[in-house]
Amino acid sequence: MARGFNSKEKQAIRLSLIEYGRELFSKLGFQKTSILDITKNVGIAQGTFYKFFSSKEELYFVILEMEEQKLREQFMVTDIFKEKDPKQSIKNMLQQMIQMIEKNALIRELFIGSTMEHIVYKLPPELLEKHYQNDSLAMLSLLEKFKKEGFAIEKEPEIIASMLRSIFLLTLHKKEIGEHVFEKTMEAFIDLIIDDLIREEEK
Repeated sequence: MARGFNSKEKQAIRLSLIEYGRELFSKLGFQKTSILDITKNVGIAQGTFYKFFSSKEELYFVILEMEEQKLREQFMVTDIFKEKDPKQSIKNMLQQMIQMIEKNALIRELFIGSTMEHIVYKLPPELLEKHYQNDSLAMLSLLEKFKKEGFAIEKEPEIIASMLRSIFLLTLHKKEIGEHVFEKTMEAFIDLIIDDLIREEEK
C-alpha cells in the first residue's frame, strides 16, 4: 500500500500538478493532454492524481480560474478615477484585456470544438456556481467604487459579469465577424455596453 502524504507534500504535489497541467494544456491542448502525461512530469502514480482532483476537467478549470484571477486583479488595482474620463479608462482596460485573452492559449483552448461542453458536463455544479458567484462579487466591489465617485449603475453585478463574458466570447469569432471590421466592431460593442451601464449622476 502506498504511503500517505503529509500536508507539505500534498501542497507541493498539488502545485506541481497545476504547474505541469498549465504547461501541457498550453502546449498540447486539453484533448491531447492525458492525466498520465501530467503525473509522469510530477513523478506520482496516475491513480494518485485523484487524491487532488476529481478529473482532468477539474484541474483545467482550476488553472483557468487562476488565469482569470490574474486578469481580474489587474483590472481591480488600476485606478481608473485618476483620469479625467473614467469611462474611457474602462474602455481602454477592456480592450487591453481582450488582447490578453486573445494571446492566452489556455483560455482560447476552452472554446475549441466541444472542450467547454465537455468540461462543464464533468464539473460538479457547485464548482461552477462558486465560479459565477466569485465573478459577481468581484464586479460588486468595482461597482461600489463607481457609486462613491458619483456614477449610477442600475444593472445587477451578475448581469454585468455576464455581459463582459459575452464580449470576450466574441473574440473567438473574429473570422465570422470579419477580420477587417473586427476591431471597430468590438470597440463599438464596448462603447455601447459601458455607456449603457455607467451613467454620471446629476448633481
